Amino acid sequence: MQTHAKQVVALINQLPKKEELKFLEKQPGNKKIISETNQVFISVINGLRSLVGDVQTNSTTIPFKQIEETLDQFLENAAIQYDKMNKLSLAPKQPQIQKTNQLKPKDIYGFADVIQLNKLPFIPVLKYKHYAQTELDQKIIEAQNNPYQFFEKYSIDEFSHPYYEEIMRLTPQDFVIDVPQKINRYRDLEPPIMINNPDHLGELILKIQQEVDQNGFSEIAVDLEHNHQISYLGITCLIQLSTRTQDYIIDPFPLWKQIGDMLSVVFTNPKIIKVFHGADNDVQWLQRDFGLYIVNLFDTFHASKELQLMQNSFQFLLSEYCKKSTDKTYQTADWTQRPLSDEMIKYAQIDTHYLLYIYDRMRQDLKKLNKPNENINNIPNYYIETVLKRSKETALKIYKKPLQDQDQSLQTILNKQDRRMDAKSFDLMVKLLELREELGIKYDQNPRYFLPNPFLFKIVESKPTTIQELKSQLGGDKNIHEIVKENLWQFLKVLLEFDEKIPTVDIIQEEQQNTTQIQIEEIQSNLQVEPLKIVQVSVNIKKFQNKNKSIIEHLQQNENVELLKSQFYCESPFKLLNVFHDGLGSQIFQSMKEQSQQQKQQIEEQQQQKIEKINTADFIQLPKLEETNRDQQKDLDIRLNNTLQNQHGTKILKRHQKIEQQKTQKSNISNRFQIS
Repeated sequence: MQTHAKQVVALINQLPKKEELKFLEKQPGNKKIISETNQVFISVINGLRSLVGDVQTNSTTIPFKQIEETLDQFLENAAIQYDKMNKLSLAPKQPQIQKTNQLKPKDIYGFADVIQLNKLPFIPVLKYKHYAQTELDQKIIEAQNNPYQFFEKYSIDEFSHPYYEEIMRLTPQDFVIDVPQKINRYRDLEPPIMINNPDHLGELILKIQQEVDQNGFSEIAVDLEHNHQISYLGITCLIQLSTRTQDYIIDPFPLWKQIGDMLSVVFTNPKIIKVFHGADNDVQWLQRDFGLYIVNLFDTFHASKELQLMQNSFQFLLSEYCKKSTDKTYQTADWTQRPLSDEMIKYAQIDTHYLLYIYDRMRQDLKKLNKPNENINNIPNYYIETVLKRSKETALKIYKKPLQDQDQSLQTILNKQDRRMDAKSFDLMVKLLELREELGIKYDQNPRYFLPNPFLFKIVESKPTTIQELKSQLGGDKNIHEIVKENLWQFLKVLLEFDEKIPTVDIIQEEQQNTTQIQIEEIQSNLQVEPLKIVQVSVNIKKFQNKNKSIIEHLQQNENVELLKSQFYCESPFKLLNVFHDGLGSQIFQSMKEQSQQQKQQIEEQQQQKIEKINTADFIQLPKLEETNRDQQKDLDIRLNNTLQNQHGTKILKRHQKIEQQKTQKSNISNRFQIS
């Protein structure tokens, strides 16, 4: 496998580069040949991309970047499968997601107040610029002092890079360009120095500064361990730093509010080269958490690209230059846990321990590429300077909060999932993403972990209309994250609102004969339940309209309560009475209560009129029925019933009983519909 892979890479390395390709296209007869060759390459690369589960390209020119990325992914997948077959490494454990009620590092170590857990754009957190050539933007300071007022005043999505001028004006330093012919072998691996208080961190900074004073420069290797599972924004868990003589591991949690000001002296000093591997994310995490910016960066990832190595991962460089390997088990470990195990500390240390030696070896290899007339621009140290230029581009990256631009982020998700959406589904997906982000901020959890993107696509495609259907699309109760469980109604509300499937229930007046509405009074009298609170419940509006009449008839026949559940698809039949939309529930209940009171008064007036007719007729004169004494009331009822039955038969008796029953029902409804 390795032999074939090397042959592929060797052939790709022989392809003309971008500048050469432009030159060749201008030559007579070449354009058609190049176009046909492009189509062949695109066909091949699409085949490879399908193997690694990636999106195919529709480009008409050779997609060099996509070829590199696809081959990297293809070879990485092959290497993992090869390791599994030979049992060279254990499968990494699945990341553990903290429960919502579990304390996070920000709560334990007291830096929750500096985490920007809100919907505002990210505000740079640095207060002062070291080695500054330009002053810190006053808008940053203004936003730090009054963030909400600032964004009401200015429509700014992001701030300019505070160290843009310092990074762009920096010329390649001699101590980076000049590579010694003899390189010292890497040091043996010894236990690192652990730093978890300001005094020890100050001692490290002083040592680095002393080296700069003595030699005119210093070289350090830096890496981060990060966790993006247990928090909305993510959190830096470790900072590994190695000098030529010692390895250090900095625990940022107890130093969170001091570490930015202290390490900024090192990270922005142009006389100190900072060696990273694949720093795209690292530079943004350092900005987000500590306000740290990197001036004079050398990224060995870009060097591996220039050297056209078979792979670009740190594991490959470690094997290629140092003949060492690292255990991949801890790539997905929970780096927020304390204390760290010895194995985790060793894994973290290796990321920087060998990096300065790899940096030296790669500079040597880049220098060897500089033979006369072999580089396009014929610039001395062309390849090293190209790496430094690309490293500048990495250092100039600006941190943005997740999904600041919903449409653009959604388009990225669609491209990764290789999916297409119509405009309506796209709008629904945006609304679901917005809700997911709101919950992520509320619970400080990564939205893509408690509700992964594939499940969102399933919801949009199936558009469930009940809680049970929604649970089914999310994999069932056991597989649904507790955050989603607590907010299932909110997701269902978005789906039903989008399709306009949430009806409202009106109170039926006693004299109305409209059988297409629910007689709430009769339902309530049959369901003996506690006073209800306002709950949003979904009802399929078509079924709601068509089956309304039959349900009322069944209720009048004293059918069991389960019928409600089957007809209306509600989890609880009692919630049927609370089908309301947005914040109108309390208003509707208040209106219902007022109508109920009005109806009660009308019934009482009608009852009084009927009793007066009875009293003025040939019947026995009875006292009024408004007596509060229960025994007397009962006695009067018995006497009235006997009188009515004896003198005028059962017809008048039934009529009187119906009046009394209506009065009792109205009273029960008024008491049961309590607003809470």
